[in-house]
Formats: sequence, structure tokens, C-alpha cells
Amino acid sequence: MGIKPIPTKLFKKFLKQVGCVYIRTEGGHEIWDREDGSLLRPITLQTKNKDVPTLHIHTSLENLGISKKEFEDILSKLK
Repeated sequence: MGIKPIPTKLFKKFLKQVGCVYIRTEGGHEIWDREDGSLLRPITLQTKNKDVPTLHIHTSLENLGISKKEFEDILSKLK
């Protein structure tokens, strides 16, 4: 089964769980990165959206080096 959009609040919890921290807000976007700045590209979330779109989840997982299975396992613990 594929990944479906999830609430932005839950995605933020996921980011914290995998070692990311909130960096700043630019316009309507939150910027997240690892504390040591080790991500190739920081993760950007639109603050106005209620849910994080599937495509954004996929690209964020690739950037974080986390598999879909690992993502689902982490989410199941956060809910």
C-alpha cells in the first residue's frame, strides 16, 4: 500500500523523531534540517496546508535516507 497524505502536525512529530529541528519560517514555509546541517536539502513545509502531500513525503524520505517501511514504523509509534 502506498503512502497517503498525513496531517502536518504528525509530519512535524516525525521530523523531530528522526533528528530534525525547526530552523526558521520564510513566508508561509517552515524550514527544517538536522541539527548538524547534514541534509543535502532542508525540508520545507507549507504552514497553511492541513496535510502534507504524498509527493512531498516521498521527496522528504529520500532526502532523509528513510525507507517507506521505516517511515510507517515510526508513524505507528507516534500515533
